[in-house]
Amino acid sequence: MIIDAHTHVFPEKIAERSISVLEKLGKQKAVIGGTVNDLLCSMEKNGVDYSVVVPVLTKPEQFESINRFAGEIGKLPGIIPFGAIHPLCENIDKLLDYIVEKGFKGVKLHPDYQETDITDDGYIKILEGCRKRGLIAIIHAGIDPAYTDHVHCPPELSSAVVKELTTDKTKPFIVLAHMGGIGQIEKAERFLVGLPVFFDTSFVLDETDSTRTRELILRHGCEKVLFATDSPWRDAKQYIELIKQMSLGDEATDAILGKNCARLLNIRNI
Repeated sequence: MIIDAHTHVFPEKIAERSISVLEKLGKQKAVIGGTVNDLLCSMEKNGVDYSVVVPVLTKPEQFESINRFAGEIGKLPGIIPFGAIHPLCENIDKLLDYIVEKGFKGVKLHPDYQETDITDDGYIKILEGCRKRGLIAIIHAGIDPAYTDHVHCPPELSSAVVKELTTDKTKPFIVLAHMGGIGQIEKAERFLVGLPVFFDTSFVLDETDSTRTRELILRHGCEKVLFATDSPWRDAKQYIELIKQMSLGDEATDAILGKNCARLLNIRNI
């Protein structure tokens, strides 16, 4: 069973335009289109059983429309939508209750697109609320190709947040995307390895030396790593093969490709 723990889609009427804008900002070329149908076709082609779709709220006033769209695509087989929230939203507890009521299993936070450091009080309140409600928080970590001037969630800051909100006895609920930080593997090794936090593999497997990535996974713990692509920006088939080529053993490979995420999200039929 394979679960892609980090993907993005856009409403059909704006998908093409959104992808075009993001390609120019990040100097990246999408490997598939940006609609949910494009994602479903890619999943079928590459043997991916479930995809976690993580929307991003760039402005607080987008809360209702973006979460409504997430709820709509959640009706499709194989799609697991997360909710979206912004650190500048008012009534954060009320909005998190709404996210729980809608059946979302977690939220996505993007400190760069939201132009706020991960140590901000708004983020801390969101994360505390997620912990209390059993929600998972996936956080963009490291450098974003579109916003390179200031890194809002580097490993030295995210490690401080993880230590504040979790202990060795706390069930990990925070996922730091991109193996702890795009372009910051040295800092991830220094500040994050061994902490009660998940990494996902999105966007970085083809950008980082495979031997070093393998060592980071083994040091951190294979049970705390999730297969993810950042689709539409990376190819599922390529990333599945890159993980298999690490020779982590069948049990660890299966865990990373799906079982870890299934346990994290309490998907019982896997």
